[in-house]
Amino acid sequence: MRTLGVCLALSLSLTATADASNCPAQASQQIEIYPTAEVLPANLLRMYVYFPRPMGIEEGLGNVHLLNDKGVAIEGAFLSNRIDLWSADRRRLTVLFDPGRVKTGLAAHDQLGRALTVDQSYTLLVSGDAMDAEGCAIGADARHRFSVEAPDTKAPAPSQWTVTPPAASTRQALEIDLGSPHDHVSLAYRIRVLDSDGAILPGKISLGAGEKTWNFVPRAPWLSASYSVVIDSNLEDLAGNRPGRPFDRSAGQGQNDWTNHLLFAPIEP
Repeated sequence: MRTLGVCLALSLSLTATADASNCPAQASQQIEIYPTAEVLPANLLRMYVYFPRPMGIEEGLGNVHLLNDKGVAIEGAFLSNRIDLWSADRRRLTVLFDPGRVKTGLAAHDQLGRALTVDQSYTLLVSGDAMDAEGCAIGADARHRFSVEAPDTKAPAPSQWTVTPPAASTRQALEIDLGSPHDHVSLAYRIRVLDSDGAILPGKISLGAGEKTWNFVPRAPWLSASYSVVIDSNLEDLAGNRPGRPFDRSAGQGQNDWTNHLLFAPIEP
């Protein structure tokens, strides 16, 4: 289970080669890659790379490679951007698959197709040569191997989620089974628990294996009262689908009705 954090600091240091003796030990470095699920949809929209330290301003997609099952790099899979999609603290890099290839009906999709093929295996490789803001190499490569399943074209349906209520008078976790992997950054910001007065309940969010479950531990024990889980309309799954609004929808297709809140009450002892 992974606890979600929020990136706050801002670092804009230029990269310069540092004296290796002043750099952190390479063995202590750890790069994390999301999504963590081992089976991903062919229309996957994003992956994320978390570095252990703020990175240099010029470091980015040049150190991230999509490899096929033979270890050969696939060119043109990701959207090139003059300014890489960094978080404010320059530790999280968003790796965006070219939306023009992901979405059907567009020229890039028709000419090139999606970068990911159903029933094939791939590896996202992050090079340990990537330099941090102090000019120190991260040190160790990171890899996430995954296989590809059919495209996910269904919008998230909160009404079909399974809510497991916690016990009253405890700080037991509220658990919600989403039924499928969702975008972990979206899950950190787009779901909130409200008390009976409609106020946001403070607490800690964590995700289960493969980002398929959303868990919430309140700061104070649950009361014997009614609570609601409120879902923002911008919540996204791995393919960019939003509640009532698939990413790969036809022109002019509107948003379908959906349930934006779920009610629950803690279980009495």
